[in-house]
Amino acid sequence: MKKLLLIAIAATIPAMAQAAVSVDQATQTEVLLNNGFSKQTADMVNISKSRATGREYYSDDERAFQKQNKFVRFWRKLYVYADPAAEDYSYYHHSTDTTPSYTDL
Repeated sequence: MKKLLLIAIAATIPAMAQAAVSVDQATQTEVLLNNGFSKQTADMVNISKSRATGREYYSDDERAFQKQNKFVRFWRKLYVYADPAAEDYSYYHHSTDTTPSYTDL
């Protein structure tokens, strides 16, 4: 009986050693989406990780907006100014200056 217990413990040790999950693996976009988090939450995690490492991260929507011509961006910014509930793609990509400015309006 003791031999069987020892063999069972010895067999589970390598499996437990491989079961370790790093923070980088747990915060990948695919893992977050498969665990029920939204795309916005996954983008927030990626932006926070990129900021911590000193890199820029732009979501797919932000990259598509940046590729638009000036006319489309102007009308989009005008629409966002008129409708505060609209997404202006500046989430997490804004200056953290604490002095008041006209952009705060």
